[in-house]
Amino acid sequence: MQGIVKYSSIIALSMAMTVGLSACGNPFSKKSSNDDEVVMSQSGPILWESNLQYVRLVERDQPGTNQHPLPINQDEMREVLSSLYVNQRVLLRTQQVPLFSPGELQILSSTLAQGLNRAQPNEDITFVTLGVHAGAIAAERKTNSGRVFVDNNGRLNIIFGLLHEEYRDKEQYTGQEIDRRVNPLLPGNRRSDSQPATKVALDNGVSYYQEDGSERSDWVVIDIPTVLATAAERKGQDTGALTPEMREEIARTKRQTDNLTDDVANIKEVLFEMSEQLEQLKQQLEENKE
Repeated sequence: MQGIVKYSSIIALSMAMTVGLSACGNPFSKKSSNDDEVVMSQSGPILWESNLQYVRLVERDQPGTNQHPLPINQDEMREVLSSLYVNQRVLLRTQQVPLFSPGELQILSSTLAQGLNRAQPNEDITFVTLGVHAGAIAAERKTNSGRVFVDNNGRLNIIFGLLHEEYRDKEQYTGQEIDRRVNPLLPGNRRSDSQPATKVALDNGVSYYQEDGSERSDWVVIDIPTVLATAAERKGQDTGALTPEMREEIARTKRQTDNLTDDVANIKEVLFEMSEQLEQLKQQLEENKE
């Protein structure tokens, strides 16, 4: 019974964290958190914009052509983006967590699908988004920025400038406000590797771009049909009443619950080691007194 109570507490805490993250307002956004629909521009280069966040059509950063436009719908784009995870170090272990938060998925699935349907061969799509993610102790704000386009092989490319990077309003050591005119949040580019500290976890249909025999750590290449087929296979032949959004949320919650269970075990291990060290220190102090 105690074991059941402990695991029930962990699941309840995980569910609360998930609900809390979904409910957190985006400090960049002017849009009400009660609105579920992403309002997009139907014309012009700006697909969506909210303070420092944006999704835009821009000219390619290097000469050449993309395979644009690409006929892809919002649900397909959401499936592709939902399949992306990053390797994140939490306490004593490395775990995979979703690259994009639910809020980022809502925005990017809509705007990137629309942008790729509208983009010309000489255009890329750039974006900057902020998401609230579960941290080791509390929720954390993470920034993602990137350049999106479809190459001549029909594969989706994302070059990240910022990848799950902690967002700060102020300098960590001085406490001064960060001037984003001087330190802008930039998307990635074809010229150089941004060398993000965090990396995208590779999976079926997801690989790093190869350049001169080496991999670009900031640049992922996505085979859309493979990713969609893999996602469908993993979901199985589910004919229940659950919507895709509900199934996605259940999968996220389960992954967070599993991660939290492991983290609790790691914390217990750390505390046990600390208790042994404290006991040894106590004995040394008593010996010194004698």
